[in-house]
Amino acid sequence: MKNLRFFQWTAIWLAFLAVSARPVLAQNYEILHQDLDASRHGYTVMRVWGSHYDMGFAMGVALADDIETAWLEMKAEVGADFAVARARMDGTVWLPEEIEDELDGLLAGLRSVRATQMDLVDLKVLNALSDLLYDGCRSHACWGSYVQDPVKSLATRRLDFGIPIDMVLHHVLCAWEPDDGSTRWVNLAWPGYVSVVTGVNEYGTLVSLHDYNSDASWGADRALRSVATRLVLTGMPDSPVSGHLAWAEQALSTLAVVTGTFINYYAPEGFGGVFTCVPGGLCGTPRTPQAAYRNGEVLITTNSQTDGATVPGDGSFMDDYYASGGPKDLQSHFEVMGSTGLHLLSVAYRARGDMSLWVNGRDCADRLEIEWSELFPAPQADGGPQDAGPADAGTGDSGTEGDEDQPAADSELGSEQDLPGDESGGCGCASEGGRGLWMVLVLMPLWVRKQT
Repeated sequence: MKNLRFFQWTAIWLAFLAVSARPVLAQNYEILHQDLDASRHGYTVMRVWGSHYDMGFAMGVALADDIETAWLEMKAEVGADFAVARARMDGTVWLPEEIEDELDGLLAGLRSVRATQMDLVDLKVLNALSDLLYDGCRSHACWGSYVQDPVKSLATRRLDFGIPIDMVLHHVLCAWEPDDGSTRWVNLAWPGYVSVVTGVNEYGTLVSLHDYNSDASWGADRALRSVATRLVLTGMPDSPVSGHLAWAEQALSTLAVVTGTFINYYAPEGFGGVFTCVPGGLCGTPRTPQAAYRNGEVLITTNSQTDGATVPGDGSFMDDYYASGGPKDLQSHFEVMGSTGLHLLSVAYRARGDMSLWVNGRDCADRLEIEWSELFPAPQADGGPQDAGPADAGTGDSGTEGDEDQPAADSELGSEQDLPGDESGGCGCASEGGRGLWMVLVLMPLWVRKQT
């Protein structure tokens, strides 16, 4: 009898160890809003937090089916050339270094919830979509006399992209909150994307890609243009935004970029510029706002080159908008771009960590109106996500204080009861491993008692 009990309790502890070693499936993410049709077209607004690996893992868990679908769609679209695309990833540079951790976590999270044949190279091909296929864009920003307090800057980007794969119609707005003190940022893309086509960081800088001379020159030690964009969006040290353009220029000065492009670096209050990157080569000195054009208070980008003193080709409708004078507001800045793009994102910047974001995606009837504080909430008593902003979040780079009494913009995210409760990983949710552990600790002793 004693030997029987010994083996029974040994079995319990072995089961305990096996269950506790399982990956935690529900962690470090929360779905704030989701509105998808039967084809999974529509919006997902989510946030992830923790280490870069943890954040990638969280996205992999949350969007596993969609990432798998995107991969299968891309393989079908590219056909035999998918092997060529995979080969092109060999030797490419992925910066900042943390992006590799995010990709590793993304793959691990995906594999933890479903069987898949995807590997890390496949994920990199998905994140190279803007280098493999692309189209035109329009962007504009203003500040100074064209805005009104408490808003310090307005910036809008329209992605004029086709539908290379169906899953790009699943518009994912993901807020990334790393726990290592690096820059918080928001990415507007599709499932599984950690590189950047359109992104905003906590400093209020809107970074995006435009086509220009967009041939590709593949080779080792070169970065995808969407990786170069991610680098300058999130790689800078904690410092005043007034010096970030110079930092970005230095970061790009030694980084060859695969595909020719404009990189819009729309830092707030006129501290930004536009980089021109040549295929397989470096990005030169950025074009900055020029006093000869709208008193140096407007920046416009299309897919045509300009010295900044004149309106670039296909940009006359944006110039007409500014010709009527100011000040402008977020609604007009957003609506002047129309709704023909794959996605549209506008930012009204008030101070670091204090801004409004408006988003529209193709095939979506309504836009989203979101506050930064909704994406990065304050700490909670139960140990929830980290603080929404730095200690000086109410102070802009110039040191001017934000208007604390300014009401937040109406949000279409809905109240807490509107959130899909079964979509949230949350940091307090039980994991699959946790539920299995409960069964081991509670049910197994009952089984042992029955046997004895």
